[in-house]
Amino acid sequence: MGFINNTSYILNAVLTKKGREYLAKSGGEFSITKFALSDDEIDYTLFNTAHPLGTNYYGAVLESTPMIEPNVDPEVVMKYKLISMPVGAKTLPFITLTAPSSGYVGDAALQMNFNDENSANPWIPSVVTVNPSTEGGSDAFAEEQYSFLVLNKFVVDIRPGIGVWDELSPTAGVSYGEESGRTSKKVVSRRATIQTQVVTSSDVYRETSIIITGQKSGAIYVLPVRVEFNNYEVP
Repeated sequence: MGFINNTSYILNAVLTKKGREYLAKSGGEFSITKFALSDDEIDYTLFNTAHPLGTNYYGAVLESTPMIEPNVDPEVVMKYKLISMPVGAKTLPFITLTAPSSGYVGDAALQMNFNDENSANPWIPSVVTVNPSTEGGSDAFAEEQYSFLVLNKFVVDIRPGIGVWDELSPTAGVSYGEESGRTSKKVVSRRATIQTQVVTSSDVYRETSIIITGQKSGAIYVLPVRVEFNNYEVP
């Protein structure tokens, strides 16, 4: 990572890894049809309305803040996207979750169990649907899709869509980060299904988080997940 020289750069853009994949597949005819803007680098608390030199200097610190070079990892940039909302909207969009029949602890955490005591099936995972919705913003984002980023896919796996785990439709969304060696995994879909990974001992529990981001609203919801060993007999 480095800083852009503001005296010589007007615009500097790079393709992400996924963008380069699309470019390679398209035979060089890669057409960008959409883009997003964000202000990750701006700390608005530095806007000083009490500056002794007057209104022309309220944003002096912001205007002199160096700009960071483009980063190809979408998980560390574009956290605060600029969005358009209907005229008259009184609240910013925010994400809520529709709780499954079991699993949620309070309003913001997910407790899942794993069992390995069934001889016919060596391990029995828990499977839970994650069904977010976006409220606020005059309901302009009610039907948006979401990215579901599992920080550690070795604690829980995730697939786009809902239904039986092994029968989930591949057209329900897109998955990223399934290549070997990568710890995180992301799917983009309207809803997602998560399944516990193996826990080998009753003395061990594993934790991770799922970061849910609205694809149009930019709203973010962080869902902590804890997977525990459950040593019970399955009939």
